[in-house]
Amino acid sequence: MEQVVIARRFNGPPDSAQGGYACGVVADRIDAPVATVSLRRPPPLERPLAVRRNANEAVSLLDGEELVAEGAPSTLELDVPPPVVFEEARAASAANPWTGRHPFPTCFGCGPDRNPDDAIRLILGAVDGRDVMADAWMPHPSLGDKDGRVTKLFVWSALDCPTGSAAIDPTSGTAVLGSLTVDPDRAPVLVGEPHVVIAWLIGRDGRKSRGGAAIYNEEGRVCAVSEGLWIRLRDPSVVGARV
Repeated sequence: MEQVVIARRFNGPPDSAQGGYACGVVADRIDAPVATVSLRRPPPLERPLAVRRNANEAVSLLDGEELVAEGAPSTLELDVPPPVVFEEARAASAANPWTGRHPFPTCFGCGPDRNPDDAIRLILGAVDGRDVMADAWMPHPSLGDKDGRVTKLFVWSALDCPTGSAAIDPTSGTAVLGSLTVDPDRAPVLVGEPHVVIAWLIGRDGRKSRGGAAIYNEEGRVCAVSEGLWIRLRDPSVVGARV
C-alpha cells in the first residue's frame, strides 16, 4: 500500500496538516477533474500515512487503522463573482478580520507569521463596495512544476483557507475545515505571475458554514474554484488554536 508523509512545513494547526494540503494529497490520487475530500480527524505530520484506493475511484488516507480523510470524484457549480484587480486585492488584505487574533498564525495557507517564500500565506480582507474578500498572490517557484505551473496539490492548498476567511464569523470562535471541493484546472496558475484570490460567503447553519473561493489570473480568467465546509469547534484547544 502506498504511503505518504506530510512534512511539518505544511501545517495548519501547530501539530496537524493544513486541511487543503491534506485534501490535496488525496485529490492528487483521484482520476477526475473535480473532487470532494472530507477530513475525519486532524491529519498528522511527519509520520507515514497509508493511501487506500477504494471502489468508485474513491481514495482514503489512513493513520494506522484510523481514517484521516476520504475523497471521491465530484462536481462543482458555483456562481463565481467578478474578479478584483491586483492592486485592489493587495489593499484589501490590510482589512483582514483575523489580524491580531488568528487562531493558527503559522498556518501554511494563511498564517500571518509565515514567510511567503516558504508558504502560500493568503491573507484576505474585505473589498470596498463588494461582498467578497480578496488578496493578491504571486505564487512562489517552490509551488510549481518544471513548466512553472502551480501543482494541483498546491492549488488545493491555496483554495482552502480563503473559503474559511469568507465563511467564518471571526466573533463566533474557531472553525476547521470539514470538507473541500475543488475544480483546480480551468486555466494554469503560474509561479511568479500576478494572481488574485477572492472568496465569498455561501451560507451558515449553526456550527457549519460554507464559503467559495476562486483564483484569477492577470487577464481576469478563472483558473480554479472551490467550496469549503467549515465546522466551529466546541473546544479549540484540541487542535492547539491560539485563543
